[in-house]
Amino acid sequence: VCWDTTISGFNEFVAGQRATQDTAGKAALTLIKFDAPQIHTVYADRPLDEVPALDKNTYRPNGGTNLLDAIGEAMTSVNAALARQKKADRPGVIITIMTDGAENSSNKYNNEQIKSMVKAAETKDWTFNFLGANIDAFAVGSTFGMSASNSTSYSTANMADTMASVSASTTRMRFAKQAGASTADIYAQGLYTSEELNNMNKG
Repeated sequence: VCWDTTISGFNEFVAGQRATQDTAGKAALTLIKFDAPQIHTVYADRPLDEVPALDKNTYRPNGGTNLLDAIGEAMTSVNAALARQKKADRPGVIITIMTDGAENSSNKYNNEQIKSMVKAAETKDWTFNFLGANIDAFAVGSTFGMSASNSTSYSTANMADTMASVSASTTRMRFAKQAGASTADIYAQGLYTSEELNNMNKG
């Protein structure tokens, strides 16, 4: 059931982000799936209008949790995409990390390396959104640079509401970035409303 609702929820997330492009600005999406020992880039720097629907062929959950390697891979991929653009044309960056388990399988990156990368990225106003299920999201996130401001727990029993909340939060962040808000401003305001947090933890 979680598999189906994760797929449908993600597709609704993309549809929601696509629908706000006229007001929140054009956006591109990179999707990286991790299940040790694999890290698979489903698509990279794809304009929202060109993002295909996720299905059980493109999203198939599996074994271990190589979370740190996936974060490192995602940040490297985004940096490469930005490097191909003129500095004045580079968009704001939002990295959303979702996991239903704690790190147990990475072999390329460690906590301190990711923490350093996150800190450097935040000085360039990259914004991070860490969501964890079946773990203490605050404790786990803090080991690689997340804080109470951008770490959130969610229930896998309620993926539809979780993905709807992530979409609403992402839309607000896009508007904030468009208006010139810094990452510190966005964190201070809070990524989720109390109603969204309640919905994400039902079940």
